Amino acid sequence: MSRQQSSDSPPEGWPRCESGAVEVMLLGTYHMDNPGLDVAQIDVDDVLHPERQAQLRTTVDALEGWCPDRVAVERPYDRADEVNALYDEYRSGERSYDTEQEIEPPHPRRDDLTTECRSEVVQLGFRLADRLAHDRVYPIDYPMDLGNDAYAALAERGFEPTDKVPFEHVDVGELERELTEQIATKTIPAFLVWQNREQNLGTDATAFFGETLRWGQGDNFGGPEMVATWYDRNLRMVHNLWRAVESGDDRILAVVGASHVHVLRELLSNAPMFCPVSALPCLEDAV
Repeated sequence: MSRQQSSDSPPEGWPRCESGAVEVMLLGTYHMDNPGLDVAQIDVDDVLHPERQAQLRTTVDALEGWCPDRVAVERPYDRADEVNALYDEYRSGERSYDTEQEIEPPHPRRDDLTTECRSEVVQLGFRLADRLAHDRVYPIDYPMDLGNDAYAALAERGFEPTDKVPFEHVDVGELERELTEQIATKTIPAFLVWQNREQNLGTDATAFFGETLRWGQGDNFGGPEMVATWYDRNLRMVHNLWRAVESGDDRILAVVGASHVHVLRELLSNAPMFCPVSALPCLEDAV
């Protein structure tokens, strides 16, 4: 298969990659298994429905042309053996991508036996790696609790940070309504295009730096601690991407929750061995 070139004119906000750096395509997606772990909760339909399955195949068709050397997924790094045992079952045909499967989720915050088969890890990550005949996938996540005692103490006493200057606020309720409407009215590739556009990638950064960062009082730095934990998690994900790289690799595709894309792009841009790449050009080919 001929390898699709990365764009010479990358989308807004993305760097032009120099030769020698490992390109990391960041595919931001919603959590298709809908585990309720994000700040903004959305209602999603069943990706095992035949129409959604056709849309997922179209999405993978478009991503396949980029020909990554490795596919990384948002599952815990220390559960790699379990994740790849499951991948082997899909790759061998023992499990089917388009039917419900009972699976013990390889994730500390998921316990429903019928959701992992619907996850973007299986439906996009496994499917793409399988299509490319990869013998394994690369879990890169390091789940961490964002909350902390200092932040909880502020909330308990009714702390509200002052605005001081006018700036954009994130209305979580409005964001939830918009996300739910978009996924209900769009195909999966069209929704992923919408989700990976620059104006939508910055929503979580606005929330972290515009809202969370301001939570603190005296020697209580609960908000900054929460932002630092978010960066800590994503830094570990970048490190785990580096662990996945082998000599001669040119490209990795990472399937991650859309909230990670903005910060991972920032971190990867500062690492001279990496270059972050937008998934938009590939996704637009699937629409």
